[in-house]
Amino acid sequence: MTKPASHVQCPVVVLTFTEDQILGDEMADVLRDQLLAIAVQSQARNAILDFQHVKFLSSAGFRPLLSLHRLLRQQNGKLLLCGLSPEVYEIFEVTRLICTKGITRAPFEVFPDVPSAVASLFKPPASDGS
Repeated sequence: MTKPASHVQCPVVVLTFTEDQILGDEMADVLRDQLLAIAVQSQARNAILDFQHVKFLSSAGFRPLLSLHRLLRQQNGKLLLCGLSPEVYEIFEVTRLICTKGITRAPFEVFPDVPSAVASLFKPPASDGS
């Protein structure tokens, strides 16, 4: 007897923003609710946010990202960002939400695209020079 399809737990969910601007409290609240709901429903431990369409991100836009980051960290997961335009990259860099020099521990890691972000999740941890 064959089993009916069962739910498969996915270790990573990839979300692509379709808006070119993420700004304002109302949009931030809706975005937070959507991101958290998707993370919980998918049971993903890690999330990749693809910013390829985003040209502007206001400070209110950080709140949903930090909420998702906090949820994933509680599950020993990661939130990775990719596809940042130079303008959006600069916003993250100035606010020190991304690590650009490898010195400080920032909340978000940045990758050029989705495949490189996914690949980073499956790399073995670096050894301590042994």
